Amino acid sequence: MTSSFISALGYRNTASSSCCPTPSFPGSLRVVVSRRTTIEPDHKKPAEPPRTSRTESKKPPKEKHEAHSGSPEGAGTTALQPTHQLLGNHFSSETPDPAIPPKLASASVRPSNQLFKLLSTSTARDSARGQITLLHLSAWLATGQEGGNGGYLAGRWAQLWPIQFPQNPFAYRLGWAGLIQVNGETYEFMGRPNEDFIGNRHRRAVQRGFRYTSSRSIFEFDAGGLRFLVTFLSPIGPEGDLVRQSLPFSYLTIELIEETLRDTDQVSVYTDIQADWASGDHNVNATWSIDHFDQSVTYKLGRQEQLTFAEQFEYAEWGQVIYATEKVPGLTTASGVASQLRSHFVSHGKLNGDQDEDYRKISDQTAGLAYSVPLSRHSKSAVFVIGHIRDPYVQSIENHKGRHREGKLSEKWGYWRSVFNLTDEAIKFSLKDYPTAVQTADFIDKKIEDDARRVGGEDYVAIASLSARQALGGIEITIGKDEHGNYDPTDVAAFLKEISSNGDMSTVDVIFPQFPVLAYLDPQLLKLLLEPIFKYSTSGLYPNRWTVHDLGRYPNATGHNDGKDEPMPVEEAGNILIMSLAYHQLAKDDEWLAKHYVILKQWAGFLVDDGLIPAKQLSTDDFAGTLANQTNLALKAIVGIGAMAQIACTSGYKEEGSSFRTIAEKFVDQWIGFSLNESGNHTKLAYQLKDSWGTLYNLFGDRLLNLKLVPERIYRIQDDYYPHVANQFGVPLDSRHTWAKTDWQMFAAGAAITIQTRDLFLNKLVTYLKANKVNAGFPDLYETETAEFPGRSKTSTWRIEFINRPVSGGHFSILALDKLNKANGVTEFPFRNRHRQSNQATSAIQPGHRLETLAKLGISWGAVMAFHQLFLT
Repeated sequence: MTSSFISALGYRNTASSSCCPTPSFPGSLRVVVSRRTTIEPDHKKPAEPPRTSRTESKKPPKEKHEAHSGSPEGAGTTALQPTHQLLGNHFSSETPDPAIPPKLASASVRPSNQLFKLLSTSTARDSARGQITLLHLSAWLATGQEGGNGGYLAGRWAQLWPIQFPQNPFAYRLGWAGLIQVNGETYEFMGRPNEDFIGNRHRRAVQRGFRYTSSRSIFEFDAGGLRFLVTFLSPIGPEGDLVRQSLPFSYLTIELIEETLRDTDQVSVYTDIQADWASGDHNVNATWSIDHFDQSVTYKLGRQEQLTFAEQFEYAEWGQVIYATEKVPGLTTASGVASQLRSHFVSHGKLNGDQDEDYRKISDQTAGLAYSVPLSRHSKSAVFVIGHIRDPYVQSIENHKGRHREGKLSEKWGYWRSVFNLTDEAIKFSLKDYPTAVQTADFIDKKIEDDARRVGGEDYVAIASLSARQALGGIEITIGKDEHGNYDPTDVAAFLKEISSNGDMSTVDVIFPQFPVLAYLDPQLLKLLLEPIFKYSTSGLYPNRWTVHDLGRYPNATGHNDGKDEPMPVEEAGNILIMSLAYHQLAKDDEWLAKHYVILKQWAGFLVDDGLIPAKQLSTDDFAGTLANQTNLALKAIVGIGAMAQIACTSGYKEEGSSFRTIAEKFVDQWIGFSLNESGNHTKLAYQLKDSWGTLYNLFGDRLLNLKLVPERIYRIQDDYYPHVANQFGVPLDSRHTWAKTDWQMFAAGAAITIQTRDLFLNKLVTYLKANKVNAGFPDLYETETAEFPGRSKTSTWRIEFINRPVSGGHFSILALDKLNKANGVTEFPFRNRHRQSNQATSAIQPGHRLETLAKLGISWGAVMAFHQLFLT
């Protein structure tokens, strides 16, 4: 390690490697119940060797950054960057009681004009122009603006970012319109309401800029010489405040820039949502209503025939869409045929108050629910709350006190219901809470930007800021009810929807790549996500020794009582052990760890049996297919065993902890011999594939938890090797394909021990984003040669389209490492002490010693003979 690198990151070694002393390895040690280890040779053609034509022997140069130009109206626009100068005041250090809505200084919602000063310049972070997140605050409200419109808010409808990236521009369309009238002239600024007018009776506002922060997407417009901002804010905090975090509402704000406002200007804004928000089936009937209160007005929209716990085309088929605003002088409302509402506003600058009660099919003269608000120097902004309410949220299979042999489905409600029994009270609170939401957003946006810049530079700021809402948006915090129908404070949990890939519920190997953002921002959310996994696993309903893959398909956590969930036994067992220790290292929650000790030990025992030599099976990268003896998967198992060693020691089982630690260390020694290629300059994809290689992203677990299992040499050879296989837009996942995963690249960046390798991954990922080839919510699987979606093969037209998935939480790996290092007292990169490494740790195991070594490790003789046949014949 160079002194300059130590100086750059301020590291110095003070932490110990283990909470338990490590005795000599006992050959008779048994901590497992049974063995099912097998090895299956892979007879496929070995993967092609690395492409030397793309070798990069030096740190990639910094990308040159250019501002985008051009506009649908011919005027230039600048893609604006995240910045620490944000709206509103700084967030108070005092966190309110999450169970008690705070008393607000004023119910009047008036954002600051401070943001205008930020919109006149552009820097490097222009990478998100084609991927505009508008709303992202629940499993069914992932709404964005596709990049096919060039990054402009006007001229294209918003869309639900769903299971498949829509090739048809009308697929998953969400009608959400915005018009502004300045001195009698109407301009379009959001959506495509212009299509309702023959001859284009009004113009489009000129978009001058777009920028994003972790919690906001902000657009600047010019209309009739007047400038204004349109801001979409999805709250992602504050830490520990479960009520605010569970409220399913986002904000739309339209704010005039005072410096451009004249005293004689007459300004009014119009916005509506259409009935297509109500259901994925546009042939069903929708209903809507309007409620007037002293200080607010609320539209509610839903499917007429509610289908509880059902979805179609990624839309929830029960519940209500909420669109609300504060009641201000001059506010007008109307519902009816959307095109007619817009036409009336163009002609009159306001609405007539008529409310359509002709409930009909969504596709039949599509209804709109509209507001018009006058703006002036004395009232410069309008704020709208939008969200989706469902009662209940999800259902989960349980075996309460062992009474239900086959399990019983239990309904869960949004956690906010424990404070707001009435929906209208929650809506009114959210409107009044807007100043607090802005303060919280200021604080979190600045925290993420400052921390990301400190540990990874400007490229990392762009990546982290773009990822935050997507990473957290699929989490829903719930509360159950007791036998008397009261909300049960002991039954609080969180569930995750696997957005885009298949809609599974609380998929363990999706929570795992997501968990760095939780470790960094709010470890309590990680605990709440793991609770349903533990609860089901210890219910007696799940028959397998390893960790369940998922709990069902969202929103139905029906479990897998037949044990036939997607088979990723080593993957999931390793994942949950790593995450459990990470949570404890951050929260020091001894009681929680002790509560789950028995099942954690069971999963670790399975890894001792089956982890070092994984049978032919899937890893989390299931799109690549099954493979035996996966190097990276075996490493995850070893790290999981090492995590169990610390869990045991922390829980007071020091002898068991010492045993697990010894096994993990011995397994590492053997793993190195199996996994290194003949030249010793990189690890292989699988033990038997001599010319293969892979991104060894599971090194990150060893570093993150400060386990000191893997010798420094392995980190160094991987760091040195990645530049030689990097393509224009990233480092491929492995030698079988040219595709890459963004989350695993960032895990590899977190595991890197040189700035050059860390920056290689960061630079390549930003280069991919700037290419704007895939204009949707941050895709996590892409081709490193073209920046396009990957096909199943080079000749396939069947594309794999992973978009808007919560695995973008893995982009926070470097920030999570920084936080865990502080929690664990780590000030230098942790490696195993050199004097404890055997010769086997730095060289391949001699064939003559393999059988004896495997037998001493407690590997079953069936596996030993399979291994012998695979490698020695």
